[in-house]
Order: sequence, then C-alpha cells, then structure tokens
Amino acid sequence: MIMSTSQISMRYPPFDRDRANPENMERVICQIHGNPISKHPIKIGDLSSWHAHWIPSTENENQKQIEMGVIGYPDDRVISKRHGWFIKPDPLHKFSRKVLPYGVFAIFSALIIQAIFGSILPSVPLFGDLLSSPVSIGPLDYPAILFIAFPLFIVPIFLRVASNLRDIRKQRAFSNDPLDDIEMELDWTGDGVTMRILNLPKQFEPTQARLVVGMLVPERDAVLDVIGRDSGGQPPPGLSTPTPVSVIALGESDGTSVGESVPMPSDMAGSLLLEPLRVYHSGTWVSLSSIHDSFFLPEPEEKWPGSMYSPLFSVHWEVQMIGKKIHTDSKEAKAGANLSSGEPTDIGWAQVVIVPPRDFPIKIERMPLSEARDLDPIGGWPISQEIVI
Repeated sequence: MIMSTSQISMRYPPFDRDRANPENMERVICQIHGNPISKHPIKIGDLSSWHAHWIPSTENENQKQIEMGVIGYPDDRVISKRHGWFIKPDPLHKFSRKVLPYGVFAIFSALIIQAIFGSILPSVPLFGDLLSSPVSIGPLDYPAILFIAFPLFIVPIFLRVASNLRDIRKQRAFSNDPLDDIEMELDWTGDGVTMRILNLPKQFEPTQARLVVGMLVPERDAVLDVIGRDSGGQPPPGLSTPTPVSVIALGESDGTSVGESVPMPSDMAGSLLLEPLRVYHSGTWVSLSSIHDSFFLPEPEEKWPGSMYSPLFSVHWEVQMIGKKIHTDSKEAKAGANLSSGEPTDIGWAQVVIVPPRDFPIKIERMPLSEARDLDPIGGWPISQEIVI
C-alpha cells in the first residue's frame, strides 16, 4: 500500500463557538502517514482563525508523527448518523437558547445587587422602592428584584423542556408509523450530483433537495493525543470532560457539545436527529417538481475537496431532501405529533454522496460556519409549496 506524509493544522470550532476566541484555542498540528487521498493542498479558513489545513509534505521530525488511516468513504458509524430520515427540530429550541443567556445574566445580577447593595437599594430614585419591597411567601419575605429576574431565568428552561417533549412526540409518532427508505441513484458529474429517485414512500411528498458538503467533528481522543493531553486530565480550552452517557451524535465525541448538539432523542424512534454540520457549504435548493425526472443538484460556489474520512480531518458530502409526511393513519394522531388536525409534518431525508478526490488545490478564505448553538440541520427550512392531500 502506498503511504504518504501530510501536515494537518486545525482549529476546529466548538459547539458554543460564539463565546470562544480561536486565538485562545490550542492549534492541532501534526504530520500523518496514511493513504494519499488528496495529493493537493487543502486550506479551509485562515491560520489566525478557525481553520483546517491539509498540506502534502515531507517528514518533519519537529512535529508529532501519527499513523492514521485516511479513506475516501464513510464508515458504518458515520452512515448510521448521517443517512436516513430526520425531523425538523421544534423552533422553540432556537428561541430558548437565545433568551437563556439573558435570563442567567438577570438572575446573577439580581443576586449580586441584593447581596451588595440591598441595604441602600430603597434609597435609589425611581425604582429603588419597587425593587426592594418585600414579597411574602409563607412565613418568609423575599426582595421583589428576585421575583422580577427569576421568570427571565426559568421561562427559557421551561421552553427547552416543552420543545424536547414536542420533538419526542414527533419521533414516537414516526416510530408508530415509519416510512420506508428512499431509493435513489446519485452520480457525481464534476460540478454537482445527478439524482434519480427510484422508489419513494407513498406518504412522503418531496419538495426540495440540495447538495451539502462540510467537515465532521474531529475525534476527541485524536485531538488530545496530538496536543499531548491525557484523556482523563484537564481538557484544553474548547473541550469539556467526557460525558458519562452514551452519545447519539457525532459531534458529542469531541467533548464540545455537552449533549446539546441535537434535541432530546426518543429511544422508541431510533435516530431521527440529524446533527447540524458546524462547518459546511451547500448548493442551492432545487425544486422537485416530478419524482419521475432526474434532478441536478449543484455543488457550492466555492470548490471543496472530495470525500475523505479520518479521526482528525474528514470532509463529508450528502444530499438533503425535505418534504412533508402525510398522515393517513389515525393511530399516529393518537401518538401525538402535531397530529390532532392530521396536518402534514416537515421531515427530511439525508443520503451520503461519495465525491472523488479533486485534481487541483483547494483554498477557502474563511471557514464557513453554521449558526452557533443551532440545532436545525437545515439551518432554516425553506418555504415550500403547499401540499394538497
């Protein structure tokens, strides 16, 4: 087997990257010896910011040397998480995530003000008397400022719980009345994919599809090995300690998501949660006017590498198709997904695409990031034509 040497330099964004400064993140840099998947340089992002660079090179004894398998197709673990049906996350997830930091700030500010300035708060003009006036609950009195701040803190938490429960109901409803898999042919044409739908479930009405390419999260153990950290010790900035529960999403393996990269799963429904790619580009949405035709799904405007998978550096391509599931069985309505009215439910299908290696260098000036803390794998479902039942 032919082996080659390549240099990897990477600062991969954590899940909560809007609060992280890439310059404070430890750069992963090493030389790997593996299959020569890409013979040309790959530069995604700038070295001073979030980036992932793959540079064919000669051996450098001053850098950490790693034997690493690099293949041009996904393994079963990737396919199990990025192939099949997925639901549209409840929109309350996004709202509650945006509001929760303000609620945390409000409750901590109220506690600090009460602890430090509680005695002089009544003398503050305008609102001092209002904020310091006691509120009686049983035999105890509490400052009003805490009762003003507490709802700002607790309401987003209740919204998170409500949105998770609604997602679980969708998953259970799908489990009670599952759809057959879609059968399709995908042919790479050099600048996109030709998609031919061979078999489609009768209860699914497709509306649009697109071609997506992005980078999978590097494996936690591989990152710690390169930077010389013990997996059980203090993690570097951007990584958390390992979660003690079984993970359901690829991104949770790096210790940066802390169980938040997808909504709460339902054991009954299986994997219906498609994790958003933190780093990705997509081609334009293509309307699916007739399932009997072939469709061309263009690649993104910026050129990306072909498919490659390794513990540190993985480029993944997939087709995402969205549409409506038509509810025809009353037992699904009883299971509870949006379901009292029998209205169509938003649902999607993801399928892996194998793209051959490119015969030219890749350079993307700025690493394209999805919205921070977003749980929607689509990044906002486009408005589609109304489905007539």
